[in-house]
Amino acid sequence: MSDELITRVEDTLDKDEEQLKEDLPELLDDIEGQEEELISENPDLFAQVIGRMGDIDIAGFYEDEPEAGDQFQDLLWTGVNMLVEENPEIKDQIAANITANFEADDCPMEGHLDVDADEETITGGSGTVSDADLTLSGPADTLTGLITGGIDPVQGFMQQQYELDGSVQKGTQLASVMGEITDNVPN
Repeated sequence: MSDELITRVEDTLDKDEEQLKEDLPELLDDIEGQEEELISENPDLFAQVIGRMGDIDIAGFYEDEPEAGDQFQDLLWTGVNMLVEENPEIKDQIAANITANFEADDCPMEGHLDVDADEETITGGSGTVSDADLTLSGPADTLTGLITGGIDPVQGFMQQQYELDGSVQKGTQLASVMGEITDNVPN
């Protein structure tokens, strides 16, 4: 990954929300295919990206730039997968195979995750899958917060910040894994 691209990411993160939203689509295009390299070589920078996304209106971003929204989601899931690979605490919570869809009710954001107990991995990305065990629905900011650590999955559910459709047992197992991710997301 070029120093120029890293500098562009850093410069973009320093911009105000409107300029950030304007610059992100082109920047995400340039990052595409280099997500793992960006995250592994620059974990602090990745943490800053996550932090800044918490500052913007995710639903508005998806409405204006759905393709860039999906690219951001793919970057985010790459980071989650790498975080899981490096943290035995998270792997210890992976006790069951769970597939979940995320569907925003305020914009066209859709995503999915797959928890694989045999491989001790969590992968995900944009778009939904047809055979999901669970569907989580709610505002885009809330769903993104579940992934980035901004929202505790159990508290968020108890406070009705999002809805869960599917097995309560699977939901509890997923909450345990997501809670551990929340505790380990760099900030």
